[in-house]
Amino acid sequence: MLSVFRSINSSRKQLINILDSIAPLKFNDIYVSKRSRQYIVVAEESLKAKPAHPLEFLFGTWKGKGNGHFEGIKDFVYDEELDISPDEAGRGWLYYKQKTWNSAKNSANFHSEVGYIRMPGMTDKVELVLAQPTGIASIEEGRLEGTTLTLTSKSIARSSTAKPPHVAEFKRTLKVDPQNNVLTYTFDMSTADKPMAPHLSATLHKDTFKLNLIIKSIGGFR
Repeated sequence: MLSVFRSINSSRKQLINILDSIAPLKFNDIYVSKRSRQYIVVAEESLKAKPAHPLEFLFGTWKGKGNGHFEGIKDFVYDEELDISPDEAGRGWLYYKQKTWNSAKNSANFHSEVGYIRMPGMTDKVELVLAQPTGIASIEEGRLEGTTLTLTSKSIARSSTAKPPHVAEFKRTLKVDPQNNVLTYTFDMSTADKPMAPHLSATLHKDTFKLNLIIKSIGGFR
């Protein structure tokens, strides 16, 4: 099987950096052709190769729309971009970066959070450690079943200036359809005075041009 990746970077060092981050599998060989200021990279996958990470199906940039509702607030819609990429050194954790906004209203970000997905021991146990610019940090833990990830809050910390209403607990479920590159999720929460209830749901599609995956062996240049 051949995989193709295109880059406008022109230096060999930049190309190597890109090769270090674009593929989930070991390759039999990599062929590089330079055209003007563009590199065309064609990688031949090994038939015996195995995925580099149990959460490989999450790697990439996901974009789409979601809906929000909760007792006491008006229903709303939002646009979302979620980027999940592996640690460049192959140490197992993943970078997580998310933001939402309303493009119809030309609004600034509704919400954003950054952090790490951890999978200690590469078992089915998963941890999500996140921070928000509103002065909130959280730790979630859960399990992986197939391509479904279910996480519940274990700890929520707030700065002295974080504004109410304060979330008490939450649960998120992410499901990926790898065949169609679709990610769906739900997010339920409770507050100090409201019980656990559905809050967010979204359907995101992978931006297939952005390949944020690891090469364990890049083979030779030709």
